[in-house]
Amino acid sequence: MASPHNPNSADSSLKQSLEAGLAALKQKDYQSAIALLESVSQSAANQPPGIRAQMGLVAAYKATGNLKSAIALCTSLTKIPNTQIKTWADRTLTELTPPLPPKPPETPPETGFVAFDSATESAKKMLKGDGLRPASLRPTADKKTGFSPLDPTSAPEKTKSTHISPPPPPPKPPIRPTSEEGDRPPSTAPTETATHAETSGENSSGSATNIELPSPETYQLTWREAGRTKNPQPLKPLKLLNFWIGAAVSAIALFFLARFVLQFLLTNANFLLLQFYIFTRLPIFAPIQLFYRDPTPFVQIVFGLLLASSPWLTDALLKLFCGIETLRGSVLSKHSKEASRVLRSFCTKQNMPTPVLKLLPLNVPVAFSYGCLPRFARIAVSRGLLEQLTDDEIATIFARELSHISHWDFAPMSLALLVIQIPYLIYWQVAHWQERLCDLMTIEFLRFAVRNLAAAISAISYGIYKLLRWPMLWLSRRRVYFSDRTAAEITGNPNGLTRALGKMAIGIAANIEQQQQTSFFLESFDLLLPLGVGQAATIGSAALRAPLSQILLWDVTNPDRAWLTVNSTHPLLGERLKLLELYAQFWKIETELDLASLSLESPKPGKLSLFQSILEFKDSKLFLQGAPFFGIPMSLGLVALLWLIGWIFSQTSIWRLDWLLGDRSIFWGCLPIGFSIGTLMRINYFFPDITPRETASPSLPEILSNPDVLPVDAQPVQLSGQLLGRTGIENWLGQDLILQTATGLVRLHYVSRFGPCGSLWPQPTRPSDLIGKPVLATGWLRRGATVAIDLETLRSQGSLVSNSGHPIWSAILAFAAACWGAYIIIQGGR
Repeated sequence: MASPHNPNSADSSLKQSLEAGLAALKQKDYQSAIALLESVSQSAANQPPGIRAQMGLVAAYKATGNLKSAIALCTSLTKIPNTQIKTWADRTLTELTPPLPPKPPETPPETGFVAFDSATESAKKMLKGDGLRPASLRPTADKKTGFSPLDPTSAPEKTKSTHISPPPPPPKPPIRPTSEEGDRPPSTAPTETATHAETSGENSSGSATNIELPSPETYQLTWREAGRTKNPQPLKPLKLLNFWIGAAVSAIALFFLARFVLQFLLTNANFLLLQFYIFTRLPIFAPIQLFYRDPTPFVQIVFGLLLASSPWLTDALLKLFCGIETLRGSVLSKHSKEASRVLRSFCTKQNMPTPVLKLLPLNVPVAFSYGCLPRFARIAVSRGLLEQLTDDEIATIFARELSHISHWDFAPMSLALLVIQIPYLIYWQVAHWQERLCDLMTIEFLRFAVRNLAAAISAISYGIYKLLRWPMLWLSRRRVYFSDRTAAEITGNPNGLTRALGKMAIGIAANIEQQQQTSFFLESFDLLLPLGVGQAATIGSAALRAPLSQILLWDVTNPDRAWLTVNSTHPLLGERLKLLELYAQFWKIETELDLASLSLESPKPGKLSLFQSILEFKDSKLFLQGAPFFGIPMSLGLVALLWLIGWIFSQTSIWRLDWLLGDRSIFWGCLPIGFSIGTLMRINYFFPDITPRETASPSLPEILSNPDVLPVDAQPVQLSGQLLGRTGIENWLGQDLILQTATGLVRLHYVSRFGPCGSLWPQPTRPSDLIGKPVLATGWLRRGATVAIDLETLRSQGSLVSNSGHPIWSAILAFAAACWGAYIIIQGGR
């Protein structure tokens, strides 16, 4: 034991012994682990190292069969005041204790939704875990709860596994090698209880510790397999009138936006032709007179034809690019008899024809519905969904798609899908055929010209695709809430839908890792899928390495999360699963996850005056996050001031400034000026200096488990992994850059210093040149509806570096907006 006069030496010795003991535990050298951890536990019993050692001893005792010592030690840990340690100890003690005989489930209160008390019920709920139990203990847990997978009509026994192990980590970059990750096969992940809750660090008072997230190497996802209700009590009827009005408004907005985009393209095409004609005097470059006509009738005809023929056009698209085929009823019944029954019973009850079933020969688990009328509706499911989900889970997904058809939201979404497919197919096919054409060319100048022309057309088409999605985002998010609710009510199985959505997220992430990119199908059909691809990639990859209740914490607790989903195609997954949990509580059945207790709102302050509310919002992080956009309406105050000055001088003869009164150029010019001011206000907060001392390297579960951050909380980070994404001009704008780290998938945002146009100029190294290589990504972490990193540099082996320019481009954009606004005002004043 170290001398008391040298505390640093003692701490170092304890730390070394602790790390050695935990390392021996991971290597299953239990005798050495027990000897080392017992010495640490005796030397620092109530200190963080001692608590970590005791938690490790519990696992070692359990592995060696010494359950008596494990239970005694675990009992002492339950008396520690730290909530997380107490929760872990109580859960582990439950696992170590022999199961009691089955008993009927407790009856929740008669009020429907269960109210939680933060000091009692919330803690009890957490003792049950988050829905993820060790594989070896799941039968015990099922006996304890009294619930088991249940089909109201005695469906065949499930044979599909509920155990999912994480895939091997990606190859490590040679820049920053780590010690012991990546060699374990996916099917042999051990479940070691102690390593799921190691403690680290000490809080400011020194009296408690923080629990680390489960080790990605040892964590194993196991579903709770919570039950269902046979006779679900009806929920309140949905009020669909406002929803239908919103759907109509979304479709009308899409029409006018498409008309504007087409007119803009035709006008500028004629402008370019005119310039060429003036320069060359060649008749071939004469402007096309048809382009000067109003495109409204043409757009109306196209929209009408697309809507009327949407079932058959979508069939043709999927047949051409995916090989879709008819799904026979016998095949569906083989995988899910309940889904077949749901189809028949629901369609009979709603007095509507049974939709045509289609099968996508894809391994990724997806499903969607499309068509123009219920009699022509289709439901398409992938082979991966039928193989990876169980009987009752497949039925809940079919119930979701039936609700889209019965609510009629599938029709405007099918129209929108075909509209956005036009620019997306141009982006995809131009990039694809450019590569083939350039391979046939031998003259370097021609190859250069063709490549850059194709890159420009492809980039413009992709930008139009992103723009045309905007009017449909509200409808895409809103309809998901209704379909989840209706599916839970049809099947009485909200827990089955919870598992189905979780497995689909995992399957989408696995598909991206396997394909080494986001497939064109997933991106182009994102609006119709049950899950957003961006969310699924991140959460699905992290779900194999940490409990869902931790990685979904931001989704259910962040107070500003609703504002940050404006640009998302789907609601937050955590929010959806929380609602499904509330339905389960209303029907008085066990829940698959424990998210509702995490999202209890803190007491709200008393009612504030309008002025106080404005001041409070002005000082919030959300205001800083949206400063460029809040700057636009705030600029109207400047407009009012200038108009007031004009009115005052119009009443006098001192100065001739009465032209300011009511001048519309001031109104239009101040809008971009407000955007510029807001951008400059947040630029230093958005892009802090990246220094080695301030740069962190968190794991993906650690990033996801922080509930309070916003994108404006820009944490400089440096993460290593393999770069995934598309190659060639398909990715010159950085459309599909994904970092596959040892703990999950993280999106990367790239932009040239001169914006999207600068990305098309010749560059020494583009991010797409590094696809498939180990890289080191440095940039600013953004935690919003999805997780992403705004890149500063992307470095690979061999000193290949791709530089991004987010701060410079933001500054250029701000100054350009200010100059544009000033130009509008000056031109209007003449």
